Amino acid sequence: MTSPTQPSPRAQAFREALREHVCGVCLDQRDDGACGLTRRVCAIDRHLPRLVEVLSQVQSARMDEYEAAVREQICGGCPEQAADGTCALREEADCALFAYLPLVLEAIEGVIADEAAE
Repeated sequence: MTSPTQPSPRAQAFREALREHVCGVCLDQRDDGACGLTRRVCAIDRHLPRLVEVLSQVQSARMDEYEAAVREQICGGCPEQAADGTCALREEADCALFAYLPLVLEAIEGVIADEAAE
């Protein structure tokens, strides 16, 4: 059993896959490889448990269907989105979740495929 401060092995597997697939190409990454965001939490990290759930429910060859699911089921609960549904970060391609959604999906699907193979 994991402690409240220690992520489960499954959560850790998702985080590691995301670091490999997304963080390495993220424009906010510092020279030492650490996250360079200082004024806000990365949207991928902020929404990770729910993100895994939402993306796992969509089965499509079309990325717009994954994007629609994220907008519908995640963005509404994000503090960065305004009450009218607009999001300056998303619209300026500064939301890592949307900027890197194909890579996020690839990382999450990879972990799920590995779990199924075990």
